[in-house]
Amino acid sequence: MSTQLKSKVKKMNIIDKLYQEFTINAIKNTNWKKGTQNPLIVELDPTAICDLACPGCISEDIIATGNSFTNKRLLELGEEFKNNGVKGVILIGGGEPLAHPAIGELIEYFGKNDISVGITTNGTFIHKYMNEIAQYSHWTRISIDAASEKIFEILRPTKGGGSKFNHIIQNMRELAKIKKGKLGFSFLIRSEIEDDNIVSNIHEIYAAAKLAKDIGCDYFEVKPSYNYKDDVAHSLVQYPDKQIAEIKEELVKLESLVTKNFSIVKAITLDESLNGTHKKQVKEYHFCPSTQLRTLLTPVGTFVCPYWRGKNDFNIGDAKTTNFKDLWTGKQRQDVEKWLDPSIHCASLHCLRHETNLEIIKIMDDITNNKDIKIIENFDRFI
Repeated sequence: MSTQLKSKVKKMNIIDKLYQEFTINAIKNTNWKKGTQNPLIVELDPTAICDLACPGCISEDIIATGNSFTNKRLLELGEEFKNNGVKGVILIGGGEPLAHPAIGELIEYFGKNDISVGITTNGTFIHKYMNEIAQYSHWTRISIDAASEKIFEILRPTKGGGSKFNHIIQNMRELAKIKKGKLGFSFLIRSEIEDDNIVSNIHEIYAAAKLAKDIGCDYFEVKPSYNYKDDVAHSLVQYPDKQIAEIKEELVKLESLVTKNFSIVKAITLDESLNGTHKKQVKEYHFCPSTQLRTLLTPVGTFVCPYWRGKNDFNIGDAKTTNFKDLWTGKQRQDVEKWLDPSIHCASLHCLRHETNLEIIKIMDDITNNKDIKIIENFDRFI
């Protein structure tokens, strides 16, 4: 990849976010032997229901349960987040978050109560909540993974067959006209080596980015795939050399699309996936600071982080029946946090928050040693 490309294509940066005043204060004011009194960010699966049937879906087992929060409980959780100091909520899945019938009301509640909201969606239900999303979502990222209906229908088919590609693109165009927040087009690089039912979409990277720009998106995000088999859980997919070369050629072409109003964003792990070494991510720390500042709530349990969605050993409580404050300060969560050792339990996975953890530990050491910490102006709550 050329030096010029690196100057235009942005790598996602989550380290700078740690130096915002609200984050530094949270780190300073925490008794790390006991843990935080509340997370700053919650990832929330409103439902395990999804209208698509994507091959290789990492949440296939969860979706099969058909679980959802009731309308009443979902809205109660919104109030509990507010009362317990949560700064931002990411609506995600699990299932498809916009498939929940109370989601529009929840988005509006967050917007009116100073809780930043981000949405990761397949885009099929945007039209139902167009005004709420346009008004209150700080960012909305749609997972497309294709530039054509032909590839989309293979990688993201509708249950029962068929394609919602054109419907989703039209939803995005309409949202782009009225949105206040950012609109993103997410492209997960797929390859036949992952699964027999998957085809390569590598040849459509540039065309998809061009489509995103034409739609009116603010950015195009390109990211690598992961293995989710038990013996290689969350390791980066090792693309064949020929496909790595093809991916790099597509990435070079993206440079021409970058403008003041349209960005190309590389996932944090993209370079690692393409450098050909596939080095194991070594974690020498024995607790996970990120799980103290972020958490994941789903209808099938609350988990220390998204990597362990649906895994009972990492379940810290039942948000369906337990008040959020009681869940966060309860014995079940305390026991899991004491047991969790990233150097052991997360040794095989390539964690998005690894660099974050190293930086938080450094900040903690600087605070202990009374070193000056340069605080930057708050700009993004989604640490």
